[in-house]
This record gives sequence, structure tokens and C-alpha cells, in this order.
Amino acid sequence: MYKIKPAEFYDIAAQVGFYGLEEGGLAGKKDYVRKYWEDIVIKSTMRSPIEKLLERKGVIRVIDFGCGSGEGFELLTHVPQPLSSGKQSFVLSPEQISYTGVDISDSMIQQGRKNYETRNNVRFEKADLNKGFPLKDENPFDIYFSSYSSLSHLEPDKLQQLVEEILNHAEPGAFIVFDLLGKYSPEWPKYWNETRTMLPYNMAYLIPPELRDKESIQWFDICYWTPSMLYHLLKTAAEKTDACIQIFQCIDRSIFVGRHMETGLFGAPSFNYRYQINRFFDRDYREELEQLLVNLNWYTGYGKTQPVVWARLNDYKEKWNWVINLVEALLHGNDIKVSRLIETVSQDISNELKFLAWLYRNAHRFPVVDFWASVMGPQIAVILRNIEMSLGPALGCGHGLLCVVEITD
Repeated sequence: MYKIKPAEFYDIAAQVGFYGLEEGGLAGKKDYVRKYWEDIVIKSTMRSPIEKLLERKGVIRVIDFGCGSGEGFELLTHVPQPLSSGKQSFVLSPEQISYTGVDISDSMIQQGRKNYETRNNVRFEKADLNKGFPLKDENPFDIYFSSYSSLSHLEPDKLQQLVEEILNHAEPGAFIVFDLLGKYSPEWPKYWNETRTMLPYNMAYLIPPELRDKESIQWFDICYWTPSMLYHLLKTAAEKTDACIQIFQCIDRSIFVGRHMETGLFGAPSFNYRYQINRFFDRDYREELEQLLVNLNWYTGYGKTQPVVWARLNDYKEKWNWVINLVEALLHGNDIKVSRLIETVSQDISNELKFLAWLYRNAHRFPVVDFWASVMGPQIAVILRNIEMSLGPALGCGHGLLCVVEITD
């Protein structure tokens, strides 16, 4: 297997246009799942930390590690207000953030500067995080941010060094945001029992499926994380720096819609759940419900070695499939099955099923040309996303392990 350095790959990706300001779609880097599922999970997770900071600050200073072309700026300035607030604006406006993006890729830095050349409160600096925290001489930041697995490129000892230097640099009240690759994602079961810390990864999902056999896939090593690995690192770093920290939130992101569920390149079958969820979110396509029923039979042998993870995956599978079965029953006018599903489902999702049934049966109340594509489909996808967000503390079974850490007094 030929491997390249991560920076080389991202240089190539930026040069061919993957990191410009682009719209969502059924495929590609910024598909609908990215926009309406993964981005929303990150934004929802960041709402409370941002609100807490704004209680005492007019401008929030952010450093974005592995920023690409400015992902963090877009995420943090588009966190929706809760409906109860009565406000239509986002929690953090572009004028309330002082954003510094750091990345090892020259191409990413140049693209970021081009994307935000009109904003004086946004800057980009080239930095190699393997050498530690790059801006030690600057004033403390309020959010030390990372997204979409940027810090998984670091070996654990390098990430610990970075965290220690962050803890020395930051002030109480600041937050550190990790978004790492989860070790126990169903995308790569062959890694579940691996003891090596750095393992091969690729971004072949950016290549159209029909071309993956024809083009050379570029691999690079990356670290896959469990919560216990991350907690141990944080505890050690805090002890070495005499810092006080607490886990603000830690969840699994993209359990069944991870990028590599469809590629089958990491020892698992190919499932197109993500593509079908993309079609739920799209107003021009209809998804194929039978392809959305989650099948975990293939993973049984792996599940025996990780029983807690296996239980979580099966819990989510049962709730996910219950939603899909209800929708199929609605489409076929099977009211008896609809009633039975609602009456026998676990209490924590019964209200969601009742809502879907009400929504479908009241389609005539919605003044849209295509009720299914405009209302019903997106709502089904949102419910599946929200179930994932409610599953409980992270186990490392998602594509992403999203963890927010608060530095306390």
C-alpha cells in the first residue's frame, strides 16, 4: 500500500477545488448529510459553550486547528438560536468572533484567505501541529476548536503535547473542542481490536463510486480514538499542567451515515445509508426505503469482542428501523401496522412516531408542490439524526468522537 503524507493529500484536494465555497448535494465533500446532519450536530453541541462565553464577552477569540479553508468560522457563526429565544439570528454573529485558522497545507491557507479576504476579523496561519501549539505568544483564546477529524492526524503523544500547551496558554472558562475519528465505527470493524495507534485511512468517498476502481486511492496514517483513550490523555495533560478541566459533552457523531459506510474499504460491507439520507434531505429526489433498513448481522463476530459498543449499535439500529418500518406502513396505508408500531415502540421515540403519522396524514395542510420531498422526507432524516444525538455519552462508535472540554478554575 502506497502512502502519502496527509498534507500532500489536502494540497491536492484544495488544488482541484474540493475546498472552495460550495453547495451541498447528494455526494461530495459538502453533501446534505454534512450540511443537515453532521454540521447540525456540531453546531448544537457548541451552542451552550458559546452562550456561556457570550455572558461575559462581547467578542469570542477562536483558534481552529486544521482549519482547512475556514470550516470553523462557518460552523461557529451559524449556530441556530433555540426556538424559545424568540430570536431569528444565529447565537454568534460574524462580528462577534475573532477567528484564527491554522493548517499545515499552503493550499488550504491560501484558499481560506481567498474565501474570507473581506473579513478583517479572520486570518489564516500556516502551522505544523506536530510541533505543538503554534501561537504561544498571543493572547489566550476562548475556544480551541477542531472539527472533522483534523486532530486525528496527530499521534497520541503529539496530541497530548498540544493539549498540554493549550492548557498552559488558556485561561479558565475556555473550551477545547475535539472531533476525532471513532475507533468502533461500523465503517471499520477490522480496526476494533487493533492495538496499533496509527492506522491507514483514505478519503476515497470524494471519488465517485464508479471511478474508485480506476483511480489510485491515496492512503495515510491516522489515529482512531475511544473515549477512554481521550479521557486518559486529558487527565494526564491536566495533571502535568496543574489545570482543572471537565468534560462538557462527549457524543458519537455519524454512526450509520459515516463517509465510509458506502466504500467498503475497511473490512465492512458497503451500505448506502448516507446516500439514501441525502435523498431524504433533497427536494428533487425520492429515497429507497428498503435500502435504509440497517443490517448489523455481518458485525456479530466483532460485537462479541465489544459488547457495550454492540449494545449501543443495536439499540440505535432498532430505533432507526422502527422509524423506517413506520414510514413504509404509512406509505402502504397499513393503519393496523402503524398503530401496532406506535403502541409497542420504546417510550423514548413513541412521540416521534406519532408525529410522523400525524404529519403524513395531514399532508393536505401543507401548501407545497411535493409534500414528500419538501416536508416528510427531511423530517424523517431529522428524527433519525436526533435519535443518534440522544443515545447517551460517547462510546467511540461513530465516525466522529465529538468532545467538548471546559477549562475550569
